[in-house]
Amino acid sequence: MAKHYNNNLDIVRGLAAVCVVFTHLMSYPTEFDKQFGINSLLTYNIPGHIFFLVFFILSGYVIQLNTKKLESKALIQEYLRKRIIRIVPIYVFSVLFAFFVTYGNNSWTKLFSNLFFLSVPAGNLMYEETPVWSLNYEVVYYLSYIVFSYFSISMSKTLKAILIIIPAYFVFLHNVVVPPLFLSYLVGFLFWVTGAYIADLKDLPYWKLSASRIMSVFLLIFCLQYYNPYGPILKVLHIHMANLGNYKWYHQSVWFPDMFFYPLTVILMLALTHTYTRYAKYIVYFLFLASIFRLIMIYKVYSFHYILTEGFVIPTIFLIISMAFWFLNFELFPKIKSFIKSTDHLGHISYAMYLIHFPLLFLFGMFPVPTFFMFMVKLVIYLITVYITAYLLEMKFQPWIKNLIWKKKKVVAPVN
Repeated sequence: MAKHYNNNLDIVRGLAAVCVVFTHLMSYPTEFDKQFGINSLLTYNIPGHIFFLVFFILSGYVIQLNTKKLESKALIQEYLRKRIIRIVPIYVFSVLFAFFVTYGNNSWTKLFSNLFFLSVPAGNLMYEETPVWSLNYEVVYYLSYIVFSYFSISMSKTLKAILIIIPAYFVFLHNVVVPPLFLSYLVGFLFWVTGAYIADLKDLPYWKLSASRIMSVFLLIFCLQYYNPYGPILKVLHIHMANLGNYKWYHQSVWFPDMFFYPLTVILMLALTHTYTRYAKYIVYFLFLASIFRLIMIYKVYSFHYILTEGFVIPTIFLIISMAFWFLNFELFPKIKSFIKSTDHLGHISYAMYLIHFPLLFLFGMFPVPTFFMFMVKLVIYLITVYITAYLLEMKFQPWIKNLIWKKKKVVAPVN
């Protein structure tokens, strides 16, 4: 069966971008407003980090799905041209916008480093455009894909190799101080390659999954970050990790703890792309049991009061709803399903939304407000501005640049 792009991916991509926006509003409250913050409305912080991993696995899937085997120089050039036109215009606009909005905060050297996707290895990421760290990772993966495709390196074998290398790295080098960027690239590439591998899978005869179970998997995103057992496991096993405090956070932004989220991203992609198998349900059961076990351990080590006061209530509610959606196994009401599908347009502007929301956050931070009501008005205006700006960048600016620099040659009919 031929594989086709699935609108479900646009829905997830759009919702992921929106969640990242709210994550940054809560993580950088004083940059948006010195006096008021969205944290006063909700103590629960959306786990935006998992969405970066979702972006990686989605990216690998889409590239593998839409790219012919790069077996010639012409095809490689075509691939690079498409990638450049897709990511560079909006990227350059956003970086320049961030630089001039906060003019004087960054040197010209840092600007050029960020413009050419070198900010992560160079260690000079612009604070006012923090989200671009992931674009450096993406560019590394895009370039790596050329090698894999040209030399016909199996995605399946690559995936298996990475799944061996990462645990081996953990066992033998966890207490050795080595530059962490290589491992960070590798863990992120695991998610990316997994997406590419899933794109190669054939649709299976038992692929169908109810809407409630797809929702169940998606809802797990909003609780798993709170139940990651990485820290407790290290403590129980008396494992002491090397101190990497002298390195930048974006040199280790994807790390060993993210392996706990790997099964979630896999099952999410399987559910969304109709390659779900009956055996994949055991991944969901593992995530349910792991979360419940972690919650019980928190209760045993601390107390019920700790769970109530340290932000575990809302994640637990998400976990319960997710389990209910899975085991009830029903189709969503038509109106609810229709509303969810209507959000797929957010996926079309998600890239621009992801890049532009952060510098806009700083721009709005330059205008403090005297009352909380005015803060809410400011917040609404900010969200509308992010949406409109992202729409204009994706639907007007990027196509204009594309037509400007990549005009197709007209085919002239031969003269008889």
